[in-house]
Amino acid sequence: MTATLAPTEVRPMTRRRIDFAVWIADLTYTQQTIAADVMPNAIGGIATFAEAELDMAAPIRLFKYPEKLIEALERGPIPRVIGFSNYVWNCDLASGIARLIRKHAPETVIVFGGPNYSVAEAEQDSWLRARSFIDFYIVKEGEAAFARLLIALVEAGFDLEAVKRKALPSIHAIGRDGTAYLPDELDRIRDLAAIPSAYASGKLDEFFDGMLLPIIQTNRGCPFSCTFCVEGVGYYNKIHRNSGEKVAVEVDYIGRRMAELRAKGGRNDLFIADSNFGMYREDLDTCRELAKARKLYQWPEYINVATGKNQKERVLEASRLIDGALRLSGSVQSLDPDVLKNIKRNNIAADGLMDLALRAAEVGANSYSEIILGLPGDSKAAHYRTVRMVMDAGFTNIYLFQLMLLPGTELATPATKAEYGMDCRYRVLPRCYGHYRLFGEDILAAEIEEICVATRTLSFADYLDCRRMHLIVTLFHNDGIFGTLLKLLRSLKVSVWRWIELMMEIEPAPGLARLFDSFRAATESELWRDRAALEAFTRTPGNVEKFVAGELGNNLLFVHKTIAITRHLSELADLARRAALACLAEAGHGDATMGAFVEDALAWHVARMSRIFEGHHQATEATLGHDVGAFEDDAAPKPPAAYRLAAPTPYRFVLDQGQKTMIERYLGIYGDTPVGIGRILSKVYVKKLFRHPQTDAPMAGESSEARYRIAGLQH
Repeated sequence: MTATLAPTEVRPMTRRRIDFAVWIADLTYTQQTIAADVMPNAIGGIATFAEAELDMAAPIRLFKYPEKLIEALERGPIPRVIGFSNYVWNCDLASGIARLIRKHAPETVIVFGGPNYSVAEAEQDSWLRARSFIDFYIVKEGEAAFARLLIALVEAGFDLEAVKRKALPSIHAIGRDGTAYLPDELDRIRDLAAIPSAYASGKLDEFFDGMLLPIIQTNRGCPFSCTFCVEGVGYYNKIHRNSGEKVAVEVDYIGRRMAELRAKGGRNDLFIADSNFGMYREDLDTCRELAKARKLYQWPEYINVATGKNQKERVLEASRLIDGALRLSGSVQSLDPDVLKNIKRNNIAADGLMDLALRAAEVGANSYSEIILGLPGDSKAAHYRTVRMVMDAGFTNIYLFQLMLLPGTELATPATKAEYGMDCRYRVLPRCYGHYRLFGEDILAAEIEEICVATRTLSFADYLDCRRMHLIVTLFHNDGIFGTLLKLLRSLKVSVWRWIELMMEIEPAPGLARLFDSFRAATESELWRDRAALEAFTRTPGNVEKFVAGELGNNLLFVHKTIAITRHLSELADLARRAALACLAEAGHGDATMGAFVEDALAWHVARMSRIFEGHHQATEATLGHDVGAFEDDAAPKPPAAYRLAAPTPYRFVLDQGQKTMIERYLGIYGDTPVGIGRILSKVYVKKLFRHPQTDAPMAGESSEARYRIAGLQH
């Protein structure tokens, strides 16, 4: 049986006295690395809204790290009400702790909320019944609904069944008699300034620890209807904003705190949670505030954000205002017309997204595009075409993803899976696992995601071929590791995609071949057909420890990229060389002059990148016959012969102090393991870490270990 209720508008609340303790946790895994490393601003807003609307006897306490929550629970007293955020990256962890709270403190009211929750009523019902330790689930926006729930608990004298029978909007529950209460949502908060700033109030001060990343949100909602995205449902289609004054206060507050942390080796970046930043006029005001913070506090050094899918000129202006610290995203997901129609992405100007890559250089910005493999109607040929088109557009990075079926999206519903014949498998989410202990009992937790690996138009064998291509693009195209070759090919109007194709066909050197084999084997072995079997595996003692140790469950692309550039850089350069020479020869540029320039370009890149994350204070050397740097700097490069030097010239490649500081800071945050360096590669503009060339520095006195030789490249 299900009780329902029509949508309800958010109205002023009765200012009730709340004389019991309330905690809210937005947990992240911590044992391998900090998995979800943003400050808990979302639950901070839920807390400040409740504290502003209600008469709280004590401030709501917030938690991010499970160790601190466990310590507080064991020390006591346990709160009367505790809330948990529910995302794909922390559901199992939050559930493990909540189960033990229910067992050891049965009077505590347990509330969950967040986007990791189906839009299908039948799946909502079964999800809640499988988690009987949850008393209430808050759907969609949480601020007003959580405050209203606290009022209802007071008014009912904590008679939970009476509260459930009220069927409060946005609050789902299963009654003791089995009734499912699944009412519709409250209307959204239209003026986000009604939510007091968790930063300016000091609510988040304890989370400025140098490890967590500040996150702000200037607006909520998305005008697009992409079926793979939680915000693609109609509930989120209107844009609601924070005030400019609130954003300005938050930017200044965070900047002052981050400057202090940076001086102590802490991180120095920012996450903007908006879905289409830069697409609206108000975003330019935010960028002006960020530009002020960059002058006053040298923060943010780097901004992680999804820029707008339309309004290209405004997006470019936003990046220009903050000197390219903003990555420009042209996330096409697919450029196949049938796929775009299937995922309801028709109202996005793909041409404008593609043009962003060409214009990014104007504002000194990094650019990236995201492409998803396995969308409805996708095929190997269509996926390759999309990658080729995005590559031809000139994006700095192309991020290639598998199709994750997120609860709360249209794509994850049973009807959609059946319509497109989706073959879905399960795997453990990278970094999201751990072994904790509460009240003397073990919590073995690991987050499991569902991904699509085949459809009626994409076989599993084709999926594996596409994944190998993903690795090659990640290794050779992204981050400018071999950027001079890319520029050379483009200047000669030779297809960069053809270069990638040839690297998929040419037999690599033995070490690199083993790396490719390892990637394919791990790609297959991480997939499970049976979710219950995978859950049982993660619950088996000793297995979670294998994940934490890095033996299982890694981000395969970035871990294999780390291994490649730290252990097989010369072999990477060798494969790049052979494919480039073959590609140039096909296009009629196979002369000796071109070959000599390719050799120098690769020597240049290997020397700039070699050993950056290990012994990174040491200089490297190479003797070159061409001025590769001049070629790179020219907006309209001349033929390679124009850059020939009068005589072979020794170069010394060094890191400046700012680069050394940045590398040390990130190694301190993420560690120097393949997993840690993989996180660094996924988060920074890697090109900014490349050594600078010098031709007049003294060469004598260097140890033989410090000298770089281009072994294996001279043919």
